[in-house]
Formats: sequence, structure tokens, C-alpha cells
Amino acid sequence: METIGNLLLNFVMGFVNLLLLPWHIFNWLRLDTVKLKMNALTFYGQSHEFFFVVLALILILIGAGIYKRGILRYTVYGLDQFNGTVGRLSAWFALLMMLQQVLIIVMGQVFRGNELTFAPLGISLGTEELQWLSGQLKFYNAALITLASAYTFIEGGHVRVDLVYAACKRRTKLWIDLFGTIFLFIPSTVMLWWFAWPIAMNAMNAQKPMNIWTTKTIWRNFRFETSGTAEFSWVWAFKFMVLLFAGLMFICAIGFLFRNILALLQRDEDIPSHYSFDDKPTGDLGTKSSPHP
Repeated sequence: METIGNLLLNFVMGFVNLLLLPWHIFNWLRLDTVKLKMNALTFYGQSHEFFFVVLALILILIGAGIYKRGILRYTVYGLDQFNGTVGRLSAWFALLMMLQQVLIIVMGQVFRGNELTFAPLGISLGTEELQWLSGQLKFYNAALITLASAYTFIEGGHVRVDLVYAACKRRTKLWIDLFGTIFLFIPSTVMLWWFAWPIAMNAMNAQKPMNIWTTKTIWRNFRFETSGTAEFSWVWAFKFMVLLFAGLMFICAIGFLFRNILALLQRDEDIPSHYSFDDKPTGDLGTKSSPHP
């Protein structure tokens, strides 16, 4: 009973803390030192208070969207466009990988060099060893996967093992997507965030090591973890990418949840579960209606 009571209390406090969020931010900004601010920030990112505030916001948007469908429509549109924009921008990493790989091959195999100097117009911007630049390609690949995964999901580009789904009716598919999002998609992103947050914070800050059960943080300074090898050494960047991936996929999951709720409510409108951003004739949600201005 005590556990259920604490759960209900935290649930209610989520709405209270969401209402008081501007006041909490104001008090955080008024903290005297960077150390106090970072202690609060690094702890809050994996706290149950943060989880219930986000949950309260989602439930409020669902309730408001059921009452006024336009709110749900604009929310889905905004979340999809955000991940769509991030996904499109991430495509530049593919071009960057290709160009850098060509430079590495030309410099190493043609000119037999072991380093590359960047000096546009004779202005030296830095010199890096080819081994370091080769390792950097792994980071570009990780960034591409991190930033484009949500975009790919919205377009239905992920591989899915389908045993029953394809043969179902449209509304049955919507219910499957809805419950799959609630019980699988969203929990998996939340768990990934929960595990990735202390890993990323430990890699980016000099502090008392955090784990998923940490109840207090002792932040000292910024310290970005490196490998100390000749290869690309930004270990902290790879760990941060896991956290960023969890955040983007959570936003994607919420957008997908709202999309299926809206599709179930709008019986007379054919709102697809997935659609392509490149289909010009489609509207704001992949429908045939006019897009938002």
C-alpha cells in the first residue's frame, strides 16, 4: 500500500511541478554557483520528478487534444517536423564521411602521408593524423544513426517482423500501434534514457560517479572523457549520442502515440501511421488535406 501511495503522490506532484516549472527554473537560475546549478541539473535528468512532470505534460496534451482535435493535430505536426528536420540535417554526415574517407585514402595511399593539415587560403586550422581521422568516421556514422533514426521511423523505414499486422483492418492496426507504443516503444526509450543519463554525465563531468540509483550528485567541473589513443578519442561524444538517441526516439514515440490517438478519433479521415516527408501532395499528417501554413 505504501508503494501505491507513493506512486499516486508522485503522479499528482507531476502536475503540481509542471505548473510550478517556471518558478523552479527561476530558483535554479538564482543558485549562487555553477556547482550548485550543475548538481541540481545532473540529478534532475534521471529523477522520478522529471519523469512525472513529462508524464503530466503528455496526459494534459492528450486530454486537451481529445477535447479539441486541433491541439493534437498541431502537436503531432510539430513533433514530426522537429524529427524530420533533424533527420534531414543528419544526411550531411553521410557526405562528410564520404569526403573525409576520400581524403584519407588519397593522402595515405597516393601521397604516403600520415597526417592531414587543414589550411584554407594558407590559414592553418589544424593538423590531424590519418588514424585519428579514420576513427572520426565512426563518430559520423554514430551521429547519422542517432539523428536519423526517428526520421526513418516516421517514414516507416525500419525493418519490422510482421506475422499478423499486415492482414488486420485499418482500425485494428491503429490499436496495435497504440498499445505497442504505450507498452513497448515508450518504456524502451525511457529505460534507455535512464541508463544513458549517468553514463553520459560521468563522461562529460568531473563528479562523484553516478549510476541509475544515485540519490545525490557531487559535481566538480567539466571534464570530457577521452581514450588517450591515437584514434578519435572523444569517448564522451559517443556516450552522449546514446542519450541523444533516447531523447529523439522518445519524442518520436510520443508523436506516434498522438498520431494513432488522432487517427482513432478521426474516423472520417485517413491518417496513415507512417508517411514520407518527400511526398509533396500530402498534408500535415501525411493525409490528402492541406498542410498547416
